[in-house]
Order: sequence, then structure tokens, then C-alpha cells
Amino acid sequence: MKRSASLVLIALLAACNSDKDGGIGSSILVTQNPGDGTNGPITGGSTTGDYPYPWNRYFVTEFDEIKVQRIRDLPGFIANNFRFDGQGKYVESNPLAAARLDYAHSTGLSGAGQIVSMIDDGIRITHEQFAGKKIYTSGGALPAGNFHGTAVASVMAGNGANGGTLGFAPGADIHQGYLDYEVSVSWNALGRYMAEAASLGAIVSNNSWGLSDLTVKDQNVASYFQHPGRKSYVDGLREFATGGVIVFALQNDYFADSASLIAALPLGIPELESNWISVVNAIPTFNDTRVESAERISTACLETARFCMTANGNIMAASETRDDSYKIAVGASFAAPQVAGSIALLAEAFPDLAASQLRDRLLATADNSFFDHTKSQTHTFAPGITHDYNEEFGHGFLNLRAALLPIGQAEIPMANGQSLDLGTAAITSGSATGDGLSRSLASLSVVSTDQLYGSFNLSADVLAGATGRADPAVTALSAAIRPAMTTDRSNLNAAIRSGTNLTGHQGVWTDPTGAEILGGAHVQLTAADSPLGLAVMTGEATTGISLHQTFDLAGGSLQVGVATMRTDGSIMGVSVPRHSGEVTSFTNALHIDFASTIATNTALRFNAETGYANGDGAGMVRDFSTISYNRVGFAVERADIGQTGDVLAVFARRPLGITRGSADMDLPVQFASGETSFATRRVSLAPVERQLDLGFEYSAPISRNGNLTLGMMHSDNDGNVAGRRAMSGFVGVQFSF
Repeated sequence: MKRSASLVLIALLAACNSDKDGGIGSSILVTQNPGDGTNGPITGGSTTGDYPYPWNRYFVTEFDEIKVQRIRDLPGFIANNFRFDGQGKYVESNPLAAARLDYAHSTGLSGAGQIVSMIDDGIRITHEQFAGKKIYTSGGALPAGNFHGTAVASVMAGNGANGGTLGFAPGADIHQGYLDYEVSVSWNALGRYMAEAASLGAIVSNNSWGLSDLTVKDQNVASYFQHPGRKSYVDGLREFATGGVIVFALQNDYFADSASLIAALPLGIPELESNWISVVNAIPTFNDTRVESAERISTACLETARFCMTANGNIMAASETRDDSYKIAVGASFAAPQVAGSIALLAEAFPDLAASQLRDRLLATADNSFFDHTKSQTHTFAPGITHDYNEEFGHGFLNLRAALLPIGQAEIPMANGQSLDLGTAAITSGSATGDGLSRSLASLSVVSTDQLYGSFNLSADVLAGATGRADPAVTALSAAIRPAMTTDRSNLNAAIRSGTNLTGHQGVWTDPTGAEILGGAHVQLTAADSPLGLAVMTGEATTGISLHQTFDLAGGSLQVGVATMRTDGSIMGVSVPRHSGEVTSFTNALHIDFASTIATNTALRFNAETGYANGDGAGMVRDFSTISYNRVGFAVERADIGQTGDVLAVFARRPLGITRGSADMDLPVQFASGETSFATRRVSLAPVERQLDLGFEYSAPISRNGNLTLGMMHSDNDGNVAGRRAMSGFVGVQFSF
């Protein structure tokens, strides 16, 4: 008995692709946070801040590093690169970079359309950093201003003009409630300031002030603020908190063992906590990935840790002495407005989020990687979203980059009320579609949401997936060393020389038919030499029947066939993951195979197939249109070109591809007021450019029982992907014994 064995000498598999005040005051003094100071003048440059990038209503999933670098090159950003003496050692400091403000501003965010409120002493409203802004005032501050108020306002919302202070929300307008640090506080006035800020629609209230010598340890918070004389202030806070975030700086006493009473107010009035952030000051050491360590130079978060975070309050700020004067400002007073300005940026990016949700984003994304988590506590912001905090740094360092990115698992809403995890395909395609589906979806956008209620726009091509396809060289090599290769080569050689029985021969460079694309295999029901052929097609998901008729012609033959197939789970290779059981398609095809001698020992072969398919939609796919496809190929075959019994075939072909067809998809296109709006969009399934193959295959006997087969093929638009080129080749040797 003869057995067959195959030895692969070399397999060359190459793919090269180119492709205002008037109330009765209390006797408690209001002071600037002890230790806030200045440290020498700084002069500005001549370049104004520039924010040229458009911003839509949704946040980003990635950042453009070129635009990030443009922000880093702004004079106002560069001016904050300085060395600072922190607790006896010099450290490099750039509070803007530490907070990842460069990333936020690179997207075009500026706080435009937002109002940031502050309770502080006077702002020099003529300073160049406030040019073009609306400044609303409550309490009658003098326009000449004071250093503290001017500096705080510039850190929060300075416009960056002439290389000056680049505020965190440079496009925001300002509301100020005037606080005279030389007189006793009026709680009625403070309450009115908060109410007026709320009536203006301010998104945040910055408070870089405290109550002298009053801490949580010394005074019960709830009892203190239940006093009738302070009721108007608490009422004002409650009113503001219905639509805004309240930010308070903690004291600058490094050795304090209890938090400032005013900054810890939610401990006595719990309903304020969801809209409250306390802030401490530290100088971080960091790289572009994370904060590595931090040198705290203010008090710790202490009792406020659960709603506290950290920022670098050592910053170049506007001064009240001239309209173009600047100084280094030092203190938690100047860390807090960074957080306040950041809230304004988030409000611009997430206009549909409540103020409490903006606050949660900032806390939940603070960089806490630098402190010991064995002594930390955990806060849950939403199901599945937790964050560790400790008594020293609270939730960690302000990180705008993370706050603008998806938090937790991002999802794409579906019209049926379900959702799709971002990164999971809603529709997949095969080689017949190529890049047609992804290109069509790339022209559309969809809305995604994350686990902290953020929403963002992204290209709809994230919904597209692609099934893998066999490497053509691997397929050809497998065919070249099949057991019957020697016989097949011999039969083809004889057919070319005689001009008979030319149809039905299969080369090693296979050109999949529609049935094969669908996963079906033919089982012949009639004799191989019968002119009328009947076959059934079976596969894991495809069943069908085919019929063909062969006609003898002078010097050649013609075969015409028809087929009808049912496929469960896909339509021409296009499927809907998670809903495959709901998709059923029917495909009908016509094929022609013509071969004829054109000269001695030379034959011309032509084969073509055309067909159409219909199927049901599912999931995000509302419906499929009728899909048409075709394939065509030519080959010139020569027998005995080098030796008796060999066959050389040179071919050109356009493999199977969809010529027309689309899918109607229900896509989430807008997110507003907590609701997603959907629209039906038609996406094409036809590739933009079809694949074209040019190649050859050669088969020859190398001994009585041996056969050599080799081939090479160049593909333009490989896999029906526009612009992708590939070169594939193989060499195979087979011996039978």
C-alpha cells in the first residue's frame, strides 16, 4: 500500500504592509491663612495665552501630545518652573504641570461660560490677567485691590496674558464676595454672598480663609453653626450647594493637630459634604505618569480627609501693585483656587453633570499612588468606584488628566436599554467587507458613559470588529503539500495538453467562494465526471445546496452553477456579537468557470461568481440591506514549460468582496440631562478599494514519487483594505511512498 508523507523544505510567509455687606457681625476675626506670603517679584513676557483648540460637550479618551506640548511652551506655563525651598530642601516646582493642567488645556478647555466665585479681599480688577472678564462683586471692595484677593483670583482664572499667571480656568468669569480681613466677619454678609453667587449660576466658591484658632478639636462643628447668628451663612451655603461646589483651604500650620472649623463644616452639616472639598498644600515630586512623593508644607487634611485633596500652592500669581506685577504666592490659599478652577474646567467638559458629580470626579481621580495605603481608608463614589484616602493628603494630588478620562468601565448605551462595554465590538466583518465597515463608522460619532456619570464623544469605529482571515501563504502551502497534489498536478497537466476536462481544477492559491466564506463545505452527491453536478453544503452555521452543469466546448469547457445557502449568526461574514442567535441570512449565488486552450500546451482560465444575501438585524443593527458581492479571476496555464509534467500558472484575480450593501445601526448620538438620544445611521459594508492579486504558482515532479510546488503573490488592498499591500510566497516539497 502506498502512503503519502510531506516534507516542507521552506515556507516563506511574508506580508509587507504600507498603510457686597450690611449685617450684624460676630466678634470672631476672619484672617488670611497664617503663613501665606510672597517671595520676590517676577516679570512677565510678551506672549498672551492661546487656546485655539475646539471643545465639544464631552470629555476625551486620549490626549494629543503635540497640543499638550504647546501648552507647556506658553510663557505663563514656563513661568511656573522654579526651585522652591520646602522645609529646608530645594525642590523643583511647577504646580500647573503637577496638576496636569497642560493636558486639560490642550483639549481647548478654559472654563469658558463658567463663573467662579470667591470670598476674599479685594481684586485689582484692572490687572491684565482679568482683561476681558466679567467681574461681579458683592460687598463693595475697592478696585485697587489687595494682594491676597488678586493672587487667588489669578490662580483660579487668570488669562495668562503677556506671560503672566496662567489660571486654571482662564476663560471663566469671576464673582467676588468682599471680605475685609481687618474687621469682624458678618455672617449675614457671607450668607448673602453665597446666595448671590448661586443666583449668578457660579459653579464653584473658593474660600481661602479661616476662623482664627477655631478647630474641630476645640469646638463642636454642628453646635457652632447652629447658632442663630450664623444661620444665614449656613442657609447661603445650602443654597449654593444645590448647584455648585464649595472649596475651602485648610490652615498653613504644618504642625496643626486638628482641622480648621470652617473648612470642616460638613462634619456638622453632613448634607454639604457631597458638594465640599477641603485643600492642603504640598510640593510633589512627579514624572509624567504619577506623583512619586510629596512634601507637605501646610496642615494635613486631618478630620476632613474624606473630602480633602492636595495641590501645590506655591505658584506665580498676579500682584496688586501694578497691572502687570507678579509674585510667588505661597500657601494653601493658592492651592484651593487651583481646585476651584479645575471644577470650572470639568463643568465645561461635563455640562450634564451635577456639581456633586464634578466634585466626585476630582476626588476619585486624585493621584494617591505616592502614600502608604496600609494606613488609608476607602471611600465609595459609585458602584465599583472606590478611592483610598489618608489623614495627611486626603484623596491625593489634583490630577486633571485623569479627571477628564473615563473612570472605571466606559459603556456605550444601546437603544434597547442595555449597554456595551467600550472595547467590545457591536458589529464585526470579514474579508469581504475589508475596511468598509470601519471606515464608514469612522465618519460618525457615538456617546459613551463611564461609571461616574461622565459622557464623551468618540468615533463610532470603536464599534467595529474584524474576524481574522487565513494567511494566504499558509493556505497555499497547505494545499501544495496535500496528499493528492501529485495526482492533481498530473491531471491538470494532461487537461491543458488535451484541451479537455479543464474545468473544476483548483490551484494552490485558493480563491474562496461565497460558500467557503460562509464556512460551508461541498459534499458531492453525483459522480465527479458527471456533466450535471449536485452537492450539498454543510458547515457549523451554513447549510445549502448547489447545482452545476458542465458543457464541453471546442478546446475547452464551461461550467455554470447556482447555489442557495442559509447561514445562522452572520450575513456574508458580518456578525453581531452577543446577538448572533438572532441573525439568519440567505445567500444566492451564480458562478461561471470557463477554460480553453489558446495555444499548444497553453490554456486560459476564467472564473467568476456573483451573488446576493439578505438577513435580519440584531443588537445595535436595526436591519441589513440586500448585500451584493462578486469575485473574478483570470489565469494563463502552461504545461511542460520546464520539464514534462510540470504546470505553471500566472494569474490575476479580484477575490470575493461586497460590492453593495449596508447596515442601519441605532447609535447613541447625544447625552443630556442624564438621558441618551439615539439616531439611526446607515453604514456601508462595501470596501472602499477591492483587493487585486497578481502571482504565479509552479508545480513539477522532482522524482518518481516527489513533487515540488512553489508560488508568490503580490496583493494590492490586501484583505480589501485600502492602501495595504502584501507579498506572500511559499515553497513546498512532497514525497509519496
